[in-house]
Amino acid sequence: MNIHFAHPMYLWALLGLIIPLWMHFYHKKAAKVLYYSDLSWLEKIHQEGKGLKQVQKFWLLLARLLSLFFLILGFANPLGPISFQRNAKSKLILYVDNSPAQVLAARKAFLAKSTSLRASPNGQAHLFFNDFESQDFESKTWPQIREHWNQRGPGLEPIKASQIVTHSQQIAEENQQEPLLYWFSNFPKNKSLPSFPNKGTYVLQPFPAINSDNVFVDSVYLSNKFIRPNTSYELIVRLKNGGTQAANKRQISLYLNDFMMATQSVTLEPAESSELRFPFSLTKSGVYRAKLLSDDPVAFDNNFYFMLQSSAARKIYVVGNAQNLEKVFEKEEFFEFKSIQASEILPAHLPEDAFVCLVGVEDRTATDWKALNTWVSQGHSLAIIPNNSPNEAILQDLNRFLAGTGKQLAQTSTSELPVQQVSSRQSFFQEILAKKSLNNAAKLWTSKPLWEWNPGNEVLISWMNGKPFLEKLKVGQGTVFLFSSHVVAPQDGFNKHGLFLPVWHEMVLSSGMSPVLHQRISSQGIEIKASADFVYQSAEKSLLNWRKQGENFIPEQNWLGKSWLCRIPQAMMQDLRSGANGFIEAQIGGKTLATLALNYPKEFSQLATYSKKELEEHYADQKQVSISQEVPTGLGEDYPRTSWALYCFGLALFFFLVEMALVLWNSRSSRTSSVNR
Repeated sequence: MNIHFAHPMYLWALLGLIIPLWMHFYHKKAAKVLYYSDLSWLEKIHQEGKGLKQVQKFWLLLARLLSLFFLILGFANPLGPISFQRNAKSKLILYVDNSPAQVLAARKAFLAKSTSLRASPNGQAHLFFNDFESQDFESKTWPQIREHWNQRGPGLEPIKASQIVTHSQQIAEENQQEPLLYWFSNFPKNKSLPSFPNKGTYVLQPFPAINSDNVFVDSVYLSNKFIRPNTSYELIVRLKNGGTQAANKRQISLYLNDFMMATQSVTLEPAESSELRFPFSLTKSGVYRAKLLSDDPVAFDNNFYFMLQSSAARKIYVVGNAQNLEKVFEKEEFFEFKSIQASEILPAHLPEDAFVCLVGVEDRTATDWKALNTWVSQGHSLAIIPNNSPNEAILQDLNRFLAGTGKQLAQTSTSELPVQQVSSRQSFFQEILAKKSLNNAAKLWTSKPLWEWNPGNEVLISWMNGKPFLEKLKVGQGTVFLFSSHVVAPQDGFNKHGLFLPVWHEMVLSSGMSPVLHQRISSQGIEIKASADFVYQSAEKSLLNWRKQGENFIPEQNWLGKSWLCRIPQAMMQDLRSGANGFIEAQIGGKTLATLALNYPKEFSQLATYSKKELEEHYADQKQVSISQEVPTGLGEDYPRTSWALYCFGLALFFFLVEMALVLWNSRSSRTSSVNR
């Protein structure tokens, strides 16, 4: 019979049974000889047989020992089976949602669930969190499960419900059983509820919801795309209340290099968004560490970190006949215009921050287009302008270059066409039309198309027949601005239009490096680019270290040829004092290569969750799914168990009464024995 004790430390008290045993045998030691002057006094003493007296003392000792024995067992609380016929159950699988909203924002409720688990060493179960690990397939005892739960930091993987169900099925298959899954989560409303198969048993255990307001930064951008030192600009901060209560006059403060620049207040209803504008200026060139601080009760996302930098001069490299393009940029000091030869357009000869304009597509080989595709895919910008109507061979090379965009260029015989009126609703034109008279900008012009293609999502200017005049295409991480007419020719209508200059300025500025730099923590990893002069030597000598608030961390990293792909280190995720967000210096050998500003994903800041009633209504027709807010007392046992403490206390009381009865009987026998003097 398999019996365990809830409080085994009390069993040490069984050593105390030695005391009554010692007292019993101590009084049975050999009799001493006593000398009397006159033995006549002893002649008429009633002689009682020793046999009966010894039996009485033995039963008295046994009752006393049993009374103490069962009293100690009662305090140790023995746990035994309800039925002695053992019916083994399937091993439990526990999934615990350890998102920052749970571990950091509601840690008390997160830990309260773990302490409600049984601490019995008998049962075993599988435990896994958002950040899957290989050890999840290994069963753990309940003390180990509670220890893992209590020490777990936030999991930053935005995991899908289907992944959790699949993972539990894999664990069940390893154990040759049907899934028996306990799902601990707050069940946020910004995620769809899980779907469960018919086979298996699934128990949803909701965490207590966080009933509070939670103001977080949705996005940050600037009033101008180009930032010059000692010039006033506005930082536009879009805020959202992801909580369940109204945020009343919450303070939002802007800091630059730990110096507070401005503070504003905001009032937001749940799920409401609003924008604040903070004036600022950068006194010198370089990079500034900036952060936005809010004061709502949910503190883990109250700091939003980002970098601000003054813009470097934009380099415009033109291949081919520049004609009127040089005049577009010559009067602005933050543009550096340069006309280059076709041989210089190869990626090895181009700087990282160059905006390249290709006027004419003739005399480019397939190898040139392939190299150019690689360069653009790395995050660079290219404008393509046809010089003449291209032949089929040139179009084939271009279509291979644009293969990832789904575009197919084709020849066109269309004569001159007017363009459609541009829309102020396009973000590309909002700033342009804010500076120009809408009436002047709305006047149409006429041009001759040299090729055509089907329009996509980012057509900036269209012909009257619906075909694109200018479209912005995404190639890898870079951008291609594709024109369909020879726009730099003097006879082209666009060349003489009022939008010609601002459109070119906007293309160059919008494709430059953003003055606001920040990243959201991603499960795919964080890419850190190496400097142009960096030479990778070996995994040991080129190991990237992260330094945060004076502490060093080594992330899991892969070298991709020109950059590292890093994962947030577990030690950083489990640091509940500072968390995984903040400023991080990426270093090699003590030398800083880059400074990162990391923030939690926006979805972790949403506090609205499904209630127990909503969960019950959703799964009303699924018998394999149940919802419970209390953890069952028998959770984790191999088979049902019950406490035998009351039985032990009852037996202790019974043998105590037997002992008392024997003492009374023994004393009465002594009184009734006649003594004749």
